[in-house]
Amino acid sequence: MSIKIILFLIAIECNQTFGIGLRSLILEAHNRRRAKYGNQPMVLDEDLCTECSEYAEEIVRNDGVYRENYLEYLYATGPVTGKHLQIVCVFRDALPRECVRIWFHYRGFAENTKYYRFTAMIWNASTRLGVGLGRIQETRYLVVRYAPPGNVLGEMASNVPKRPTTFWDSEHISGDHGSESTVRITFARNGVHNIFGNWLSFVTTLLNLYLCGTSRIL
Repeated sequence: MSIKIILFLIAIECNQTFGIGLRSLILEAHNRRRAKYGNQPMVLDEDLCTECSEYAEEIVRNDGVYRENYLEYLYATGPVTGKHLQIVCVFRDALPRECVRIWFHYRGFAENTKYYRFTAMIWNASTRLGVGLGRIQETRYLVVRYAPPGNVLGEMASNVPKRPTTFWDSEHISGDHGSESTVRITFARNGVHNIFGNWLSFVTTLLNLYLCGTSRIL
C-alpha cells in the first residue's frame, strides 16, 4: 500500500474525529446503532453536554476517580425521579467512538452488569445525549449522559426490542468479561452491502494501531 493511500486514510479518520466534532461523532455512533433496533434517534442536549464536561473536569481534579449510575434504577417499581444515566469510558491510544463500539458489543454479555451499558445507550425512551471529555496525561475520560434515564427491568422489553439476526450478524467477542481491563473485539461482517465499509474501517484501525500503539479501553 503506497504512502499516499496511507496518508489519505489517516486524513479521513482525523477529519471524522476532529472535523465533525466529538459531540456529533459520539451522537452519530449512538444513533447508527439505535437504528439497528428500530429505536428513535437521540439529539444533543447542550445542558447535558455542559454537565458532562464539568464532570470530566472533576474527574481530572480527583485524579481519575469517577462514578457511574447506569444500574441505579434497575429495580425501580415506580416513576424514576432521576435526571439521567451516566457512563464513563476510560481509554488510552484509541478514538473516543471506540467506547461506543465497546458498549454496543456488550449486548452479548447478558449475564454481566456490563450488558446494561448497552441497554442504556439503546434505550428508546432516552432521547437526549450529553458528552464530555477529560484527560490526565495519556489517559482520557469520556463522560456520557442519557436522559430521561432508562435501564428499568420492568420496561426493558418495550425499550430494548429484540433485533432479528442473520448469518451475517454473527460476531466473536473475547476478553475478560468480569473486569475493567482491556477488551478486544473482533467485529464481524454485517452484510454483503457493508463489506467495503468494514474493510475500510479495518484498514483504518490497523493504521491507527500501527501509528498510535495498541488501542486500550480500560
